[in-house]
Amino acid sequence: MPEEVIKLLKSINNNLEAIKQENKLPKLIYAKEIAEKYQVNRNKATDFCKKYGTNFGGYCIEVSKFKEILQNKGSEINEKDRQK
Repeated sequence: MPEEVIKLLKSINNNLEAIKQENKLPKLIYAKEIAEKYQVNRNKATDFCKKYGTNFGGYCIEVSKFKEILQNKGSEINEKDRQK
């Protein structure tokens, strides 16, 4: 029985290592990181992630999608908020 448990744990560990090394997983940036790096209010960063991203252990957005939105919308993001 203990040998079976050890084999199972080793198998789980190997699977986790394989997942960790896979580059196909999306990179996420959280609202807190956006607020720190881009000097915006944390509430604005959270609203941005709510609108364009997802809640995955906290509001976040994929890095590629974040770059795409900033390149396409640019300063229009702030202008829409001011009009409300």
